[in-house]
Amino acid sequence: MRRLARPKKNIETNTDDLISQLMEAITDTYLNPPENTADENGRRYLNLLAEEFSMTPIKVRKLLISSGVYQTDISMRINELYKSGKTIKEIQKIVGLSAASVSGYLPYQKTVYNLEVSTDVANRLRKYRNRKAMVEKLAAEVEAGAEQTKDLLWETLIAFEDYPFKTAKGLRYYYTVKGNELFISRKEKSVTRSSVNMAFETVVRLQREGSEITGPKMLGCFGASYLYPIFIRIGVIRDGKEKT
Repeated sequence: MRRLARPKKNIETNTDDLISQLMEAITDTYLNPPENTADENGRRYLNLLAEEFSMTPIKVRKLLISSGVYQTDISMRINELYKSGKTIKEIQKIVGLSAASVSGYLPYQKTVYNLEVSTDVANRLRKYRNRKAMVEKLAAEVEAGAEQTKDLLWETLIAFEDYPFKTAKGLRYYYTVKGNELFISRKEKSVTRSSVNMAFETVVRLQREGSEITGPKMLGCFGASYLYPIFIRIGVIRDGKEKT
């Protein structure tokens, strides 16, 4: 019996769908930022949003403009001019910005993508969804006081490998996980899983007692200056402030 050939996938169509999903993910994170990562308007800081999705702030802003949730005086002015029929060159002369800057304030336009771009977008979405799910699950486990919480904590840390963090002093870093150790990019000596668990126990105990975790020193363990921002991002520390 002759087998029918599988229909070829339309890479352009698939990627446009992925871009739409990426736009939804970025918009959701912008409008509903993780705890303690919002600006004065309750929105996710653009630079943090860009780092989280491994994109430039301009590209993130463009996607937010496309979804209709980001507006400034200059973005509205440029879009009004564009809708009136002005070319990018004409808009440049009117607003005094470069072509790249003008384009950055215009909505996303459909274009042609290759398989590499499609895979890159899919990987960003996978990381985002996995991290979000792990944070939500960890929050529920901590609240319930489940016995397996420490295992879930470690799984969550694995999900956040290579995520961009900043110390309380504003120093950028990321980490990788090997076995039962966290290897911090700015530190030669690793932070062990036992140190992570010790810091976690301290934070949970203090917060249940009604204390506010105001800085790394309150974690009382080796590597606290790096664990503090991580714990804020994954929701273990509920009243901290992520460095922008």
